Amino acid sequence: MNYRERGFSLLELVIVLVIVGIVSIVVVPQFRKPGTIEPKEFVAKLNLLMQAAWQQALFSGNTQKVLFDFDNKKISLFEHTQTGKTKNTEKWEPVTGSALNTEIMLPIHYIFNNFYIEKKDNMLRGELEDAYFFISPSGLAQEVIINITDQEQEDKKAIQRFGLVLNPFSAQFEYYDTPQKP
Repeated sequence: MNYRERGFSLLELVIVLVIVGIVSIVVVPQFRKPGTIEPKEFVAKLNLLMQAAWQQALFSGNTQKVLFDFDNKKISLFEHTQTGKTKNTEKWEPVTGSALNTEIMLPIHYIFNNFYIEKKDNMLRGELEDAYFFISPSGLAQEVIINITDQEQEDKKAIQRFGLVLNPFSAQFEYYDTPQKP
């Protein structure tokens, strides 16, 4: 019996491990519930949207509004297009034609506990239909802190609460494992 017939070569083991790794990357995400989105995945999508708003503000020279529409479960970008002498003549148009996505869906299982804008909690007004903040033409964003509860957890003791804090200079949200205060 030849010594090569006793076992596997290192190359054969490496190939098997690579195949197992590829299969696990493809199969494991399929076990998540449909519509489930992890908080860090949501923050990554939100930061892509914020990047689009920041770039649009700098390139267009117009103020951008980031609108959280709780009724329709989406976040959208709007651009200030007209200034009038009265509030009724203010005009905001949806941002279109951007290479980046200008709208994302809110996970249906997220409950927004606090939405601080400039240190004032807008959620204290009761059930909000929407909340929004601005990014100026210079690229500076308002101070924003959002606290969210993820109701997707089956074990009610393991309900996940997390906070998002917007850096006004980079217009990017930072994720925290705990709710944040101004």
